[in-house]
Amino acid sequence: MPTRFVVYPGAAKAEAIEASFDDRLDIGMEIAQGARADAPVLTGDYRDGITVEADGDRVFVVDEDEDSIFKEYGTVDTPPHAVLTNNAARFGEYSGWQPR
Repeated sequence: MPTRFVVYPGAAKAEAIEASFDDRLDIGMEIAQGARADAPVLTGDYRDGITVEADGDRVFVVDEDEDSIFKEYGTVDTPPHAVLTNNAARFGEYSGWQPR
C-alpha cells in the first residue's frame, strides 16, 4: 500500500515563510544595496534613508526620507528615480505602485 501524506496548507505556508526568512532578509539587503548605489545624491537623504526592516516574519525595504515617495515615483513636474522599485523587480514579480 502506498504511503499517504496529508499536507495542511496553513501549516505548509507558515513553515515556508519561516524557512525562507533568512533568504528574504538577504534579498532585502541586496535590493537596498542596489537601490543605494543607483540613487541620485543631492543631500544624501534619499540614498541614506534606504534600509531593511523586519516585522515578525515580514521583510521590508523602506526609505525613511520623508520625501522619498516623490523621488521614487515622481510628481507632475519631476521624473521618478524608481531605485527601490527597479531593484525590487529584479528579484521577482512586482505588483506595487508604478512610477509615473
